[in-house]
Amino acid sequence: MSEYHRLPPSILDSMTGGGDRDERDVLRAGQVSKRLAQLRAILDLGTREFPDLREGFDALATVQRSAPDVVSELLSGPQVGAWAAWCLRRLGRGEHGGGTPLWVHLAHLGAIAAAAAMRSGVSVQVRVPCRAGIVAIPSVGRAHLQHYEDWSQVDCIAGPDGVTLDGTTPAEWAPVRVLRTEAGGVTLQVHIDEVDPYWRSFGIPVRDRLTDEEVARWGDCLAGAWRVLADRHPHRLVTMAAAIRCLVPVEQAGRLGRVSASSADAPGAIALTAPSNPTWLAATLVHESQHYRLSALHDLRPLYREPARDLLYSPWRNDSRPLSGVVHGTQAFLGVADFWLREGAGPVADLEYTRHVDQLRVAMDVITAAEGLTPFGRSLAASLRAAIDRLPASTGAPAVRRMAADLVAEHQANWRLRNVVPTDDDVRRWDDPGPGTGQVVAGEPSGDNPLTRLAMALLEDPEKVRASATDLAARFPGVEPVDLHLLDGDYTAAKRVALARIEDGTASHRDWAVLAVAHGRLCPDPSRSPLVRRPEVVMAAWRHMSMSLAEVLSRYEAGGSTSDSIRR
Repeated sequence: MSEYHRLPPSILDSMTGGGDRDERDVLRAGQVSKRLAQLRAILDLGTREFPDLREGFDALATVQRSAPDVVSELLSGPQVGAWAAWCLRRLGRGEHGGGTPLWVHLAHLGAIAAAAAMRSGVSVQVRVPCRAGIVAIPSVGRAHLQHYEDWSQVDCIAGPDGVTLDGTTPAEWAPVRVLRTEAGGVTLQVHIDEVDPYWRSFGIPVRDRLTDEEVARWGDCLAGAWRVLADRHPHRLVTMAAAIRCLVPVEQAGRLGRVSASSADAPGAIALTAPSNPTWLAATLVHESQHYRLSALHDLRPLYREPARDLLYSPWRNDSRPLSGVVHGTQAFLGVADFWLREGAGPVADLEYTRHVDQLRVAMDVITAAEGLTPFGRSLAASLRAAIDRLPASTGAPAVRRMAADLVAEHQANWRLRNVVPTDDDVRRWDDPGPGTGQVVAGEPSGDNPLTRLAMALLEDPEKVRASATDLAARFPGVEPVDLHLLDGDYTAAKRVALARIEDGTASHRDWAVLAVAHGRLCPDPSRSPLVRRPEVVMAAWRHMSMSLAEVLSRYEAGGSTSDSIRR
């Protein structure tokens, strides 16, 4: 598609900053072109299985002739993107059985045409799919019909007066609500959409329909977030208003902390749990809009080749990620770091900024060493590196900077312990393991770090945290007894508690990770210690050592050499 959309000369500088109108326009045009190409592919492949597919296409073309801008806006939206990606995967794999029949997905094109008609005021008649009595009109609403079979089609007339289904106005109609707010001279208008059937692309259960009171609370928080952005981040408003099209309320689903997600299949939609306050929602909007920008740019000119051969370390995830995931994380958290730098509102903002800058530098080293970037991707990586280098190294008090560095180091150690399997040779030579990474495994998808949650709480209300120190695990699931010592900078106590749990067989990976960080702080030269460099090797070897782990560590902390005297 890049041959049809010339990228502005400033696109790389724009992408690593807040964006501009040229970027906004070319990315939106690229999404329309992509959707048209997807529609063409669906039509070519799908009519073999479902000849009636052309009816929906023709109805959409009818609206397009009278209201091209409305159709372009709909096509570039996340509801149509999620549907198109779902259909193309099913068609590409030749999947015709199991779950919802393929023809039901293809017939949804008729519902897209109905949505275009209702949004433009052009009347069309088209058949739309009915799923167990539910008819979904993307970005518009959902009707519930009585006495319909699991999978069927109903006649639909859609236009300026609404919709009729099989000749009657649906008695049970749930419209997609719209939230609208304005600040800094820029309007943000988004759908709040719990009814679309293709939000499965997020992999998170969608909330049941929100009450009007809940929608009002979301609207108030969104308005507050937009004011935060207008007051201190006005350079982002234009691109964010174009990037954020839809909020999808999702369940907590056993996850801890705030949950938000975006999907390349549904660009412009953000799945998130109920926002807690405007500032955190503003940070979330920045984060997820950064993903949209990168995905849309990659659609126009590829940045990397997938599938990547290697699984890599991402400073923001507990599992291993392909190259694309690390690039996306870097783009997203560059925006988040800039957000917290400009917020500058106390120790929590200082911690968030400082740790993200440290993580960004680590991520850039991973990206630079990896294979898979295209020439254009390498140009973007160079721009990202330059933008990161321009950021101040840290903000805040020395204790906050120390805490941020320890959080980053603990995450790296924990990731290695969870995801890297050392070689037998490395385990045999545990006191001087090779520089290799061992075998990297996929690991369990997760981005939550209980140590970070505890650090935030400690900075927000230290007296409350310390008053309930004996009950930390109940208040902060996943927190270990050793964590508070580490965050306090009491590395001797952190080491003592971690060693005790290791010796009595109750240690988790996180105890080992905290031990690695505390030990590194106590060493005069941490780079020489295998526990700091490759904790997974020491964990694999420690039961076979000829001396206790405490004695081994004390030699490094005393500045001793890695001689044969501490080999097995």
